[in-house]
This record gives sequence, structure tokens and C-alpha cells, in this order.
Amino acid sequence: MDFEKVKQYLKDKGEPKYRADQIAEGYYTGKFKNFLEFSNLSKSLRQELSDNFSFLSLTEEMLEDSKSSHKVSLKLNDGFLIESVLMEYKAWRTVCLSTQVGCAMGCLFCATGKMGFKRNLTAEEMVDQVIYWQQKGDRVDRVVFMGMGEPFLNWENVYEAIKIIHDRIGIGWRKISVSTVGVVDGINKLTDTGLEINLAISLHSTKQDVRGKIIPSSSKYQLRDIYEAVRNYTLITKRQVFFEYALMEGINDSEMDASDLAQFIRSNRLYFLNIICLNPTDDCPIEPSSKGKLDRFLKVLDDNSVNYSQRASMGQRINAACGQLITNPKH
Repeated sequence: MDFEKVKQYLKDKGEPKYRADQIAEGYYTGKFKNFLEFSNLSKSLRQELSDNFSFLSLTEEMLEDSKSSHKVSLKLNDGFLIESVLMEYKAWRTVCLSTQVGCAMGCLFCATGKMGFKRNLTAEEMVDQVIYWQQKGDRVDRVVFMGMGEPFLNWENVYEAIKIIHDRIGIGWRKISVSTVGVVDGINKLTDTGLEINLAISLHSTKQDVRGKIIPSSSKYQLRDIYEAVRNYTLITKRQVFFEYALMEGINDSEMDASDLAQFIRSNRLYFLNIICLNPTDDCPIEPSSKGKLDRFLKVLDDNSVNYSQRASMGQRINAACGQLITNPKH
């Protein structure tokens, strides 16, 4: 819902100010699924709003469940499709939001990159992914901008969505995360905002030549520039930065790779490493590392006292894990 337009509509009609508050409460909490369900509004006003405004900017196409992960394919008003994921942990529920239809980064290990870039999502379309999941069950506790697309290539809309998610839905700054493949200008813009959200960098190698083979955008966003932008971010914000590293067989999983990575993570007390084996995707020539390679890699990290977490992959069975999201847009 474009709440500001609804708010202006109510004002123009001479409705009391609390009407907008009633609609905001029912919409942002996921309490109601359409205007006609608002029992605290008159029937005539409910019908007017229903006739003049879309409650959600997207509709459910297909919902898939797998233990603690749930993935939905959502149709936008222009026919394009996106995917969004809900992850249920013991103490909280996290939504993985998409920010674009497709992605221009073209990472070889990511299914979304095979789609190419179609268009940016609006702030409304991002917020409505959260609303959709809140309509499905309990309150959403955390949001990660780690779905389809590169958030920093749609920063204005992402920034607006972040503010709405915090101000209107009530999710705290430190429970909102943005992940980037290393768009330097975007990292700098985030630094300038002063927002206390979490920044995650999809690193996957500390070697420029290796990164260039698996992440085509590395030719534009060089490691040295990413490192400088991240270092500046920590100096100014004093916030921790999370580095994502997916282990790929024979590409970035040697003990030397682990040693180089350990030295980099240890170079700044605010750097934290998240390790996971690559999630497999169709038609991808890159395989996840073997258990033996993983164990040896982690031993090097342990021997170097690296601050890291080994992440469990969630939703692989329904292709809902990182790098597995893909749709076939209508046009």
C-alpha cells in the first residue's frame, strides 16, 4: 500500500486524523488482508478505499514450505515475479527481502544472476514483502535485504523501505541487514546516513583474480576499493561488518585461502566472518566444497583465532537458500 497516498485521500475527504492511524495499524501489523476487513471503518469507507487503492502491491503465486523455511513467488502489478523467504528460528522470524527483479551482478554461483536485470523494486514493493509474511503468521522480528538483486544499485528505494520498516513496522535498526557484493558507492552512502543497521559483504575470496572469475562486477568494484570503503565505514560508525564466504570446491577453499582470509578478518576487530558451503543451483559448474575441505578450512580459522560463525543452510530443498532465488518474469 502507498500509505501516504491513502493518508492524503482521507485528509481530502475530511476524515478525522485517527482514520489514518487505524489503517496504518491494520496494514503494517498484517492484521488485515484487505480494506474490506477493517471492522473499525464504516462499510462505505472500506468500499471506497478498496475501489481506489491496492492494499498490497503484490499477490501470492506459489508458496512452498520446508521445515523452518518458507518461500513465496509473488506477482507484481506489472506481471513480473519475485521470490521472498521467511526463516523461522527458535526466538525470531526473519524475512529475506528482494530488492530487484533479477540482478545485474551476474555472479556465476547465483541463480538470480542468470535472469539478468529487469527492474528495481519500489519501496512499497519491498515493504509489502514484510506485510505479506506478517499476514501469514506471527510478527516479523528481523529483515535482511539479501534476496534477489543488489540492494545498493537500488539504494534510494531501499533506504526509503528501511525507514518505513523501522518507523512504521517497528523493527529495530540493528535487526535490519543489507548485503552487497561490494558496490563501493553504496557502502559510502550507507556510511553517510549514520543508520545503525547491519552491513554484510559477499566476499568469497580475498584474491582479486579469483573474485573476478566468479563475480563479474569485481572488475568495477575492486577489492582494494571495497576494503577502503568498509574500513572507512567502521571508523565512522564503529559498527561491526559481516563478511559472507561461500566455500566453492577448488576455487576458494584451500588452506592457503583460509590463511589469507584469517589474516584479513583479524586485521580489524569489527570484522566478523560468516562461513557456509555454496548452495547448489541448476546449470552451475561450481560445486560446494567437500566435508574434508570444509573441516580443514575451519581448522585454519580456529588455529588463527578468527571470529567466525559456520552458518547452516536453510531452505535448500525448496531452493530458498542464498543464491537459489530465481523466477521467470512474464515479460
